[in-house]
Amino acid sequence: MTTVTRGRCAPSSPPPFPGSPVDTTRYAYAWNKPGQAIGHDLSPSYRGFDYLTPDGTRKHIDIANLYEENEKPERSKLLRRRIASLPQYIRRHFAAKLDALDAKDRKAADHWLINTFERHVLTRIDSVNSVYQPDSVMPGILLTIRDQLFRMLWAGKKELKRLAYTLSDIFTSEFIRESDHQLARTGDPEFAALSGYGRIASLAVHLKMPIPSWTAYCNEELEAEDALRAVLRLESPQWWLNRLRRIHARWREHLMIAAGYVQKKSSPYSSTPCLTEWLAQKKANREYLKAMELEDQDTGERISLIDKVAGSVANPANRRRELMTRMRGFEDLAKLEGLAGDFYTLTAPSHYHSMQHNGCRNNKYCGASPRETQQYLCKVWARTRAAWKRKGIRVFGFRVVEPHHDATPHWHLLLFMRPECVEQAREIFRTYALKEDGHEPGAQENRFQVVPIDEAHGSATGYIAKYISKNIDGFALDGEKDDETGEDLKEMSLRVSAWASRWSIRQFQQIGGAPVTVYRELRRLGDRELVLHPELETARQAADAGEWDNYVLAQGGPLVERDNVRIRLNYETTENGNAYGDDVQRITGIYCPMTGSESLIFTRTTQYIIVPKHQSVDGVVVDVGFSGGSAAPWSSVNNCTRDPATGADGVKHAASEDAGLSEMTVPAEGVTVNFDALSRQEKRELAQRLSDDVRSKRKKRPPERENGAGLSVKEQQISELLALRGIDASTGMVRSIMAGASVACGDLVMTVQDGRLVSRNRAASGLDKLPSQVMAAKKKTSDLVNRMKAAFSGRK
Repeated sequence: MTTVTRGRCAPSSPPPFPGSPVDTTRYAYAWNKPGQAIGHDLSPSYRGFDYLTPDGTRKHIDIANLYEENEKPERSKLLRRRIASLPQYIRRHFAAKLDALDAKDRKAADHWLINTFERHVLTRIDSVNSVYQPDSVMPGILLTIRDQLFRMLWAGKKELKRLAYTLSDIFTSEFIRESDHQLARTGDPEFAALSGYGRIASLAVHLKMPIPSWTAYCNEELEAEDALRAVLRLESPQWWLNRLRRIHARWREHLMIAAGYVQKKSSPYSSTPCLTEWLAQKKANREYLKAMELEDQDTGERISLIDKVAGSVANPANRRRELMTRMRGFEDLAKLEGLAGDFYTLTAPSHYHSMQHNGCRNNKYCGASPRETQQYLCKVWARTRAAWKRKGIRVFGFRVVEPHHDATPHWHLLLFMRPECVEQAREIFRTYALKEDGHEPGAQENRFQVVPIDEAHGSATGYIAKYISKNIDGFALDGEKDDETGEDLKEMSLRVSAWASRWSIRQFQQIGGAPVTVYRELRRLGDRELVLHPELETARQAADAGEWDNYVLAQGGPLVERDNVRIRLNYETTENGNAYGDDVQRITGIYCPMTGSESLIFTRTTQYIIVPKHQSVDGVVVDVGFSGGSAAPWSSVNNCTRDPATGADGVKHAASEDAGLSEMTVPAEGVTVNFDALSRQEKRELAQRLSDDVRSKRKKRPPERENGAGLSVKEQQISELLALRGIDASTGMVRSIMAGASVACGDLVMTVQDGRLVSRNRAASGLDKLPSQVMAAKKKTSDLVNRMKAAFSGRK
């Protein structure tokens, strides 16, 4: 039997006395004994190491001294690094202030960094950067250009151009890969096009840029035809370059607004770099206009391009005169109809302003850009206008947009309406203007203001004349001071124009009334009397005399709806008219909807092209050549010369004896050119040579003889055929018909096709319908799909 032992077991040995270096505890097994603690009771050989100094002496360092303290680095050091990492135009003011504080007291400088710079400035800068910087997490195919995208703010012209071409190549290859895969898998070209677009558009979304047709694609409303148009844009280097330049410019300007550089104490309305770039661009445009001419495609006659621009509304002086004429006409109409006028001022809430009126920093600022503030004001106006329409309130007048000293836009509206609607209109407008943050201090006094038009204090045009002149060229404002900044108004007009250009804000807009484009087209007719079209003659006489009020009355009055105007524009639609496959509309004339195409008058019968101006060198007239486009060389010498030999692709490369440049001649007939083996530059040179060859052949053709009336042989034949049908056609009409216009005679409509006069019934031609319906763009998805199939087969 097992003997049961009773009682206690023998006690274990007591623990060692504190401080004893020897552990006398007994353990059941050897591996139960705890190991030696790291860094404690190390032998001298493991407590550190010796190293040799540059002067030849040997020193010892303990391992404990190599351990970093588990403490966070000083906040002030991080903030100093952030200031040093900012762009120069943002850093300069804060770096100078920090240096001044450091010279006095280091602790005061650190206090300013933490409590002022980090709290009020750095948060604004980070908020603006988050709007323009791409996503931090992006697909793998974009990782190769991630650093370039994040350094876009520091990029120059060459870097932006290089990035545009890189993006174009990436999206082109991705679209080809995805569409080819889906086409081989499903055999459906439309699905392949949509799938390819979805692939590259989903990549472009990570760049935080507006993507064409992306909303329609997400709503499953995108057609294959529109998808291909969007793909052509995403594959275009020029399209990307324009977007990158715009983002680069607005990003920098937005940072300067948020940092407080754009204000009345430093640079009102727009920053100094923005103004400098705008002036440089205006100068470059002016030099280009001086060096180019307009050439008539039919007669070859040339006129100065800058003279035509100076005579149009692109000239600020002409633009101002036309605005004042229209405003004065509206005022005369209001007096004639017995209408009342109100002058409204609409301002955004305080959190849209980066600076206060006195030039101090606004701590409520939400980081909004001037364009975002403009969108808010447009939303308020859209709600007000919709509410007025529901109440039956009709208005007409003008709207002027101008900036505050910190570049935040605000509106001035001069509107006329029936006297019984004035109070209700004011109340509705005030309600929507104060709907957002209407309880904040000063909102009732400053956010929405109304000034009734009183003739005792001046005319309605006088109320708005100053704002029109200030926002265009500062005409007649010599010596006057700006209320916002206290500076000279004429000098401030340049900054306002630069501000509007940078943020793409429309400064002036007509509200209600008759369309101004029809007015301008009627003025193109001059004193040409429209005896056969009395429905157009009244408006033509008013437009020719510059009487805006009579023109508006001829169109149906100031409160006429756009669907009921009596004279409209006629358009000519060109399918696939641009590089992206869009249908392009071009104004050709005017017509009266009540009489249809019978009243169609062509106001633009001449087609011009822009060509370099002729210059005289030692009595010899020569053409000025301009190297332009993305393929233009940086210098006048092509350093990549080649041997004058014929390559394997059948294209002969010969060195020019005169210029010393390597030129590529046109391939001979029957020679197959391997385009895949050519570089991008060689393809462009080949296309240019082919184009020059065609032009040279055209110039060698003998000119057609003209008769005494200035008509060519073909035009004379068409004129005689029209005369046989009882139509006495003038020279301009004959040339218009030759250019593609149609002429109606009774129930017949005659046009020229392939050099022959063709007649057809009016009903069959479809000209009995409204031109807006005739010229409507018709989608041809099947043709585009066939072209896409051919493109896919060629790529394979």
